[in-house]
Amino acid sequence: MMDIQRKARLGLVLAATVVATVTGAATEAATTRAALSWHSGWFVKTMCYKDTRSFAQSALSRNGYKTVATPPNAVLGSDDSTLVEVSYAPAQTSYHPNQFARVHFTVTAMSNDSSAARTARDRVRENIQKQRYIDTC
Repeated sequence: MMDIQRKARLGLVLAATVVATVTGAATEAATTRAALSWHSGWFVKTMCYKDTRSFAQSALSRNGYKTVATPPNAVLGSDDSTLVEVSYAPAQTSYHPNQFARVHFTVTAMSNDSSAARTARDRVRENIQKQRYIDTC
């Protein structure tokens, strides 16, 4: 009877050791990865709504981000370490795509490096804000 109890205790100790080792390895792996940081901001620009996608794509490419997706009303770009999303929507419900109107933009950047995300957001936002029309819509 004593031998069975010892084997049972030894089995429990071994099982606890394995669980502690696996849990410790998982915790260590989780702590070695940086948390995902994101920075977001919005602004309003008066422009032709039909040009919003090209303004967003241009701002992303000028800052070194390759376009990876273009869902409706958004453009996503990435440089393999930072993901930047530019989304947009008309500010009013009645607008014409070929006339100047107020457009709301949101620029969101995500990265393991908070500083890189903040810098990406700021640069892409600034680039869109500085783009100008030479002619009309």
